[in-house]
Amino acid sequence: MYYGLKFFQTNPNYINYYLDDQIPFIGYFIYIYNIFYPFTLIVLYYLYRKDPETYYKGIISGTIGYIICDIIFILYPTIMYRPIIPDLPPITNFIIKLTFLYDNPPLNCFPSIHCLFSFQVIYSTLSSNISKRNKFIITFIALLIIISTLLVKQHYIFDVISALLICIITNILENILKIYQRIKKKISCN
Repeated sequence: MYYGLKFFQTNPNYINYYLDDQIPFIGYFIYIYNIFYPFTLIVLYYLYRKDPETYYKGIISGTIGYIICDIIFILYPTIMYRPIIPDLPPITNFIIKLTFLYDNPPLNCFPSIHCLFSFQVIYSTLSSNISKRNKFIITFIALLIIISTLLVKQHYIFDVISALLICIITNILENILKIYQRIKKKISCN
């Protein structure tokens, strides 16, 4: 839906905050930004193997969060203005240009899905029964990914804050409504 919505959006909003202008563009963080997809899949698989209940709760919360993001994208489309790419090593410049190309036009930035799922990975990891060492490593990498969204100018501060709020709200909803427990009970009854 994320890419499909771009075809129907006109007059996107620009929600830059003055602090966003103080955050430098650090092109080398594009590598961290782009590990998001494999990192998320690996962590989710790891959680599935080590703590299936936490995994399923995280999937439910993440899915609800993603739906909320899509609704916001429809009602309040936003745009990101990208910086001029500084002169960096050719491979880094190529990866930055490629990343900007596959996310062009840079619409639907608020809230950040990269950040939403990174926060969800953190929440699920900290809620799980995996080792403290692995919790630290996963949380550290997820936080680096969140920071990278700001440093490679893919997102603004409000995009990150809104993703955090959605993650908190969806996890509270999942815990209060016990969605996973209800689904599990329904499946076991059939």
